[in-house]
Amino acid sequence: MFAIIVNPVSGGGKNAQIAKRIQEILGQRGEAYRLFETENEGDGDRQVRLALESGCESVICIGGDGTLSEIVHELIGSSSVLYIVPCGTGNDFARVLGLPKDPVEAFKAQLDGRRTTIDCGSINGRSFINVAGSGFDVEVLRKTEEFKQVYPGEQAYRKAVLAVLSSYKAFQTEMSIDGSEFKPYKGTIVEIANGCYIGGGMKVAPAAQLQDGLFDVVMVDCVPRMLIPFLLPLFILGVHVHLPIARVVKARDVVLRARGMVVNIDGRLEQMDEAHFEIRPSALDIMLPNK
Repeated sequence: MFAIIVNPVSGGGKNAQIAKRIQEILGQRGEAYRLFETENEGDGDRQVRLALESGCESVICIGGDGTLSEIVHELIGSSSVLYIVPCGTGNDFARVLGLPKDPVEAFKAQLDGRRTTIDCGSINGRSFINVAGSGFDVEVLRKTEEFKQVYPGEQAYRKAVLAVLSSYKAFQTEMSIDGSEFKPYKGTIVEIANGCYIGGGMKVAPAAQLQDGLFDVVMVDCVPRMLIPFLLPLFILGVHVHLPIARVVKARDVVLRARGMVVNIDGRLEQMDEAHFEIRPSALDIMLPNK
């Protein structure tokens, strides 16, 4: 049986309409399903628990990367498989999987696709699926929340990047990788990547793999604000990792420490003084479109 997880008021009611289309498709195929509606932010994991307790073997997530990250924690370790219906601002993890942009077409592609197992990450014991980190992207996400009321999806991110340039300051933290001694780091961005995209299609970790049992830890050193607009196209394409200002390290365990640090977790912002990232190999079953 399929569980459909959706916030019916999200997207101005758009997600509820997409949920109806998903139900129609399942009905035409003779598939059994139940609808689980989230009531507010943070309710996704509770709805997934109810779905699993009800015997649902497949979970359909209708929403963006934040909703997806929210429900993944409950799915890890279960025998259920995840279907992704991308309806968010950036939909970066759907892009990692090569899903169609249209949410209904993305679902159809998975229905006719193949089941596979992928890695997930955890931060302080809480799971995430794509990318987490801190620095410049945190300020961009804060500003994006304002702009997405006016501009659609990826355009909101681009506008936010330009808006934060005048006030952005370098990110400072202490970092330990795979149990190494803590060392201070000052830079523009630090990302702990399971997937490769952030910010509506920026290829932050171009070599990241979902099935290698490792994070790609991407560090971009301090960059003068005036140069960021010129470097942004390289960042979008993933070429930045070949520049002297960037480093990529493969790791299983990463710790960042900084008082009052704000971390971007799959598009959600959370404040903490210490962030402990651990890879969870082969933790989640998902559906992929056939190549």
